[in-house]
Amino acid sequence: MPTAPVVLPGTCSPLAAVGSAALVDTPGAGSFLVARTAPDSFTALTATCTHFGCTISGYESQTFVCPCHGSRFSTSGSVQKGPASRPLRSYATPFANNVLTITL
Repeated sequence: MPTAPVVLPGTCSPLAAVGSAALVDTPGAGSFLVARTAPDSFTALTATCTHFGCTISGYESQTFVCPCHGSRFSTSGSVQKGPASRPLRSYATPFANNVLTITL
């Protein structure tokens, strides 16, 4: 399976703290929403809203927010508020030696 490694550069990383999230652009693999859910645990989701295809960039109160029509998604990708009706696709996220790997 192809992978997209993401190096976390330490305390200055937007993903340094549990509960944080970031839009991560990877060369050749696209954009992902990444959230740190525990010290050694992350989730990675497609950054494309399932409603209208907009890139999701907002994050508030542990929820990803689409800027186009206000759909809200949990860090696991499930729809919290429409108009989106389908969840975001999620990817495996092994983490070792300060490198997060998104398995595509």
